[in-house]
Amino acid sequence: MSNELTSYNNILLFGGSFDPPHRAHVALPQQAAQAIGADLIAYIPAGRAPHKLDRVQTDPQHRLAMLRLALSEPTGGITTLVLTDEIEREPIEPSYTVDTLEALHRRVDPGAKLRLLIGADQLRIFDAWREPQRIIELAEPVVMVRPPDTREALLASVAIDKREAWAQRLVDVDQMTISSTAIREQAAKGLNDSYSICDAVANYIAQHALYRDR
Repeated sequence: MSNELTSYNNILLFGGSFDPPHRAHVALPQQAAQAIGADLIAYIPAGRAPHKLDRVQTDPQHRLAMLRLALSEPTGGITTLVLTDEIEREPIEPSYTVDTLEALHRRVDPGAKLRLLIGADQLRIFDAWREPQRIIELAEPVVMVRPPDTREALLASVAIDKREAWAQRLVDVDQMTISSTAIREQAAKGLNDSYSICDAVANYIAQHALYRDR
C-alpha cells in the first residue's frame, strides 16, 4: 500500500468496480474535485463489491490495469492516483467502505480532509450502507447530480431531518450516458465502443479477450 496520501490536504475518494473504467469515471470526478477544491482524486477499485456478489466480476488485476490506463491520459488538471487497498486484501472479500475509510484515516496527515464521491443512486440507498453515520464522520460524501436528476428530486428521497445536511453535499456535473454494462455487452460481441472508453482500455480488453464469456 502507498503512503502517497500524506502529500495532500483535501482528498476526494472515488471507489467502484471499474469493470471496465470509462470516460465518465475520469471526467466527472474531475468536475466534482474542482467544485470542492480537492487537490487529489484517489481511485479505489473494489476487491469485491458487496452489492455485486451475485455477478461475475473481472479479475481485480485486470480492472486495476485498465484503470491505470484510463488515467494515463490527460485527466483535467487535478492529480489522480489509484489505491490498491481493497484488491490487496487477502483473501479478497466484500469491500465495505467504512472499513476502507478507517484504514485510510491512519495513512493521511491529521489535518487532511477526506471526502467520498458517490452517485445519486447511492445517495438513495445510503442509509442501507454499513455504518453510514461513521462514513460521514470519516469522509463526508460528495454527491454527483447530473440530468435527469435534480437537486430537488434527490433531496426529496432523503429523510426530512437530513435534507439540510445533504443539500450541502450535492455537486452538479455533466450528463454522460455511459455504462460499464453496455461496454461489456459490446465487448462480448467483439465490438469496440470508442466513445465510452479510451483506446488504451479498448486495446487491453481486446488483447485479453475480456468479457467474451459474459
